[in-house]
Amino acid sequence: MIAELLLALVLQVAADVNNPSKIAFTVSADHALVSNYEADIVRPDGSVAQTLNIGKPSPDGAGNVEAPINVQPVTFGKGYWIVVRARANDAVSDDVRSENKFNRVPGGPSKVVAK
Repeated sequence: MIAELLLALVLQVAADVNNPSKIAFTVSADHALVSNYEADIVRPDGSVAQTLNIGKPSPDGAGNVEAPINVQPVTFGKGYWIVVRARANDAVSDDVRSENKFNRVPGGPSKVVAK
């Protein structure tokens, strides 16, 4: 069992983005030992709105990954951020917070089909 997971993370959430659909980060230096990554969607007051299991995406040659996220269940509002951590069974890395925040806003309606 490892005592500490290393997570070099830069969450690429652009400033003032509305309804992000993915996050990007650099995998843990211990990626081979990681069982999965988790992402918390955090409200402006600091409480966790939702925790997502984003699995263990395969990194590119530079160790970067992109993972889809769904913010639809989150209440409309501004100033959310994302916190990611790596898990290796019972070992958990420190949380890494995105530098930028995002907004959850109403989206446009889906396609209308008249019959």
